[in-house]
Amino acid sequence: MSNSDNNARRGTSSNTTRRRLEMENEVINLPACDLSAAATRFKRTVIGRMFYREGRSMDAVIAMIPKPKIWDVEGRVRGLNLGNGQFQFDFDNEEDMERVLQKRPWHFNRWSFSLERWEPFTSELFPNTMLFWVRVTGVPVHFWNNENFTEIGKALGEVRGIEAHRSRFQVSLNADEPLQFERKVGFPNGDVGTVTFEYEGLQ
Repeated sequence: MSNSDNNARRGTSSNTTRRRLEMENEVINLPACDLSAAATRFKRTVIGRMFYREGRSMDAVIAMIPKPKIWDVEGRVRGLNLGNGQFQFDFDNEEDMERVLQKRPWHFNRWSFSLERWEPFTSELFPNTMLFWVRVTGVPVHFWNNENFTEIGKALGEVRGIEAHRSRFQVSLNADEPLQFERKVGFPNGDVGTVTFEYEGLQ
């Protein structure tokens, strides 16, 4: 076989590879659609996303978490592996779904996952929030009020609830960002102190 034949074959192979890569990067645009029917269909659906899923079976997680001592909804919920670390559960009744959501954050065998009520998402990173009660140490007791804990909580995420008398707040965090365990706070007299955070339920 001549050098020219070899070069031609290499050129053809290179062109094929280049075209395949170009096609993989081309965006297929989907048409707009009415999602009102979907809102009804998924009104008792939650979407979850597993973090650090290397070596972990999503199907095993879906099979196990409805069981007693975890969610305790076995037989009243159906799970589906959506791929890319995402999964969904369809609940038979609103009460079970709300109870599961109220008990966040959820872990299974030290595997953390985010869980949110269904919404018409398109991002591969949905859901990317985790809900924690955060206990704060380092705030003088005479500064334990809703306003101060709201300001501290806003530095971490979206504040959902406050129990000032227990020096804690509930916050929705971006799960793709590292947790903060310590921050500086400034007091009205100009002093600066350090507060630390304990995430309840963190494993």
